[in-house]
Amino acid sequence: MTICEIRGIGGQYNLFLPEDDEKMIILNQEIPVKYTILQGKHAVGTILLGALISLSEKKAQLRSPHSLELLSNLKLKLLIDAEMATEEEHIYAKVIQQSNVDEHLFLLRLTAIPPKASAILNALRQPGSN
Repeated sequence: MTICEIRGIGGQYNLFLPEDDEKMIILNQEIPVKYTILQGKHAVGTILLGALISLSEKKAQLRSPHSLELLSNLKLKLLIDAEMATEEEHIYAKVIQQSNVDEHLFLLRLTAIPPKASAILNALRQPGSN
């Protein structure tokens, strides 16, 4: 069985997916989060704790003592100081990879980020911000 990654189509369509060269920024300080696993659009199970350890514009690396299945959908809430709190705004993400080196590290694709949470994540990615 041959498996190929299709990145675009040439000819009269000339459409190509953008290259995924996002640079992950390792945070100076881990950002604690609480999260729950979604089934469909509903949260199931208990609230779990973890921490974001690196960020890019569309991805984050989560450290969690809990096992997560690939392609699981998560609803996350940042647990940071009150002046930067995201109130009830949640970040939605999908687990896209588990680290080969550390079974407690997961790569997430950020799928929905409310404006206030987006501003906080953007600030955290700036050098010397945390």
